[in-house]
Formats: sequence, C-alpha cells, structure tokens
Amino acid sequence: MTSVVVLPAGHSLHRFHAAGFDPVYFDRSRSGRLNAPDGTYDVMYTTMTVRGAFADTFLRHPGVNLIDDDRLRNRACARLEARSELHLVKLCGEGLGRLGATAEVTHGGLPYDLPQEWSKALRAAFPRMDGILYTARHDDEPQCHALFDHCSRRIVLRERIENLDEDWFRNIAEVSSVGKAPPA
Repeated sequence: MTSVVVLPAGHSLHRFHAAGFDPVYFDRSRSGRLNAPDGTYDVMYTTMTVRGAFADTFLRHPGVNLIDDDRLRNRACARLEARSELHLVKLCGEGLGRLGATAEVTHGGLPYDLPQEWSKALRAAFPRMDGILYTARHDDEPQCHALFDHCSRRIVLRERIENLDEDWFRNIAEVSSVGKAPPA
C-alpha cells in the first residue's frame, strides 16, 4: 500500500523563484530532480516551510556558505496556497519502503536520471496524484513537494516578497549557517 499525504485546501506552499517572473511556474526542463525525464509533463517545486524553500534554493552547493548579492536580488519569495486538496505520493519516511525505494532517490547527486525515472513511474502508476512529497537533499527535515502540472489551476499566489535583503531572510540564513556575501 502506497503512502499518500493529503494537503488540505488553504494549505500554504513556499518557494523562492526568479524575481520578476510568476511564482506559479511549472518547469518542463530536465534540470529538476523530479522533472519528467522526457519532458512530457511540468513540475513545480514547493515546500511546507520558508526554511525548506531556502534550503532547496540556496543550499545546493555544499560548503558554499555565502549568498552573492546578485543572486539575492534575482530571487523572490512566494507563499502560495492550495485552492483544493492536493494528494501526494510519499517518497520519504515509511513511504520509501512501501514503494521499494531508498532515500537515495531524492538525496543522490547529479545526474538526476534515477529520481526523474521515479517521478515518471509514480506519475504513471498514480495518475490521480498531484505530485510527490519528499525531503530535500540539503536539509532533510522540511517536507518538499514536486507538484505535477495538472494541478496548476488549483495553486494561487497569496504573498510575494521581492526584497530578500531583510531581517527575516537573514534569520533563516543564519539558522542554516549561510550568510550574505560582503560588498566587493
């Protein structure tokens, strides 16, 4: 029996995205961990918490513990909301064993061939599921979501923060042992 997590209507979803662009963006490239290996569907990545979104965006390069000012200016933070329930296949915790997987699927490095094949297989096996719940490789506590494009109309923007050079962002960075790069 597969583990399914239901996010209720009204549930907040967090993500950092390219500033100046719509934060509700489903990507068709092969660059995302759980994107379609053949480009047949789009995926949007969100998390349960702002801290999780921070880890998923800014902690991608282990050992790099400064955020460049340009990178900071080119990112924005969004709080999205599910307009209706979202059903996600659980690819973490007990969900791994039930699916016959290991954490390597979502915690392995490049190339993303293995996780992308899992994404494709799970989407095919559970076509009514809205995505995959997993934990990030860079911080395995916050839960993350790889949402499939068929739920795009059920996700709405609730809040967008364009200026990340603020105290709340610095607090998240400090907790995550990452700081802002000093001016040149």
